[in-house]
Amino acid sequence: MVGALRRVKFVFILLGAITLAGTLGYRIGGLDWQDALYQTVVTITTVGYTDITPGKEMRPFTILLVALGPVMLALMVSVITGTLIEEQISEFFGKAKMESKARKLRNHLIVCGFGRFGRTVADHLGRRDSNFVVIEADPERVEDATRHGLLCLHGDATEEEMLTNAGIEHARGLLTTLDSDAANVYVTLSAKQMNPSMKVVALALNERASSKLRAAGADEVISPYALGGTWMAQAMTSPLVTDFLKIATGVNPLNYYMEELRVGPGSSLAGQTLRDSPIRRDHGVIVLAIRQHDGELITNPRPDLPLAEGDVLVVLGEEKQLRELETLAGVRA
Repeated sequence: MVGALRRVKFVFILLGAITLAGTLGYRIGGLDWQDALYQTVVTITTVGYTDITPGKEMRPFTILLVALGPVMLALMVSVITGTLIEEQISEFFGKAKMESKARKLRNHLIVCGFGRFGRTVADHLGRRDSNFVVIEADPERVEDATRHGLLCLHGDATEEEMLTNAGIEHARGLLTTLDSDAANVYVTLSAKQMNPSMKVVALALNERASSKLRAAGADEVISPYALGGTWMAQAMTSPLVTDFLKIATGVNPLNYYMEELRVGPGSSLAGQTLRDSPIRRDHGVIVLAIRQHDGELITNPRPDLPLAEGDVLVVLGEEKQLRELETLAGVRA
C-alpha cells in the first residue's frame, strides 16, 4: 500500500512539474501568468481552445506539451486505477487470510474493540503471550493493530458473523471494550448464546450499565471510572498500596507482575508443601493466595499447606521467574 501511494505521489509531482514548466515557457513567450497557465492546461489536456494563440516561435514548445500531456494523463489514470484495484485485492485477500488464521485458533481470547481500552487490553495480553484475536470496525485502528503484529479482523463485533469468524465456538473467553455500553451489552448477549461456557469480561463506560451487562451474562464488569477514582484516592491516602496495585496490574517501572498459575496434571508441584516446593526457594516467586481444586480460596497460605493438581496459585514475581514457574506448574490459569 505504501509503494502504491508513492507511485501516485510521484505521478502528481511529475504532472505538476510539467504544468509549471509549461506555464513558465508560455510566460517567457509573452503571455501573462494567468494566460500562460490556461494555455498550458488546455494544451496538456489536448482540449485545444483557440481563444489564446501563442506566437509562431512557441509552436515547437506547444508540440512538446501536446506530446507529453496525454502520456502523463494516461499514466496518472493508470496509476490511480491500479492503486485502487491493488488496495481492494490486498484488502480482500488480507481479510480472508486473517479470518482463516482466526478460525484455526483454539482455546483463545477474543478482544472486541481496539480503542483506548482495547489497546491497553491487547498490550497486556501481548506481554503474556496470550493467544487472542481482535475485532475492530475502524479501518485505521485495524491497520494500526496489524502494524503492531496483532491478529485483527475488520468488522462489527456486534454481528454474529464476525464472532463466528473470530472462532468464538472454540474461544475460552471474550473481552468487549467497545465505545458504547449498548454495543457491549449486545456483544455479551451474543457471545453467551453462541458459547455459554466461555468467560466474558465487559467494559461499562456508565456505572448504570453494569447491572445490564451482568444481566446479559457478563462474568466480570469493569468500570474504569470507579476503579480510577478509587486508585486516585489510594494514591493520596495510601501511596504504598498504590505502588502495590501498579505491580499487580503491570503498570510499574519494576519487572514485577501478578499472575495466576494452575498446577497441571503431572506437575512436580502436586503433593509438595509451599515450604518444600521450589517456588520461593529456587524461583523467588511469592504465593499470595491459592484457590484449591475444591473451590476454597486461601489467602496468605501457610508454609505447610500441600499443593494439589488443579490448585490455582496467585503469584508475584519477575517476568522471567514467572515464565520458569509456569513451565514447572504445567499450565497457566
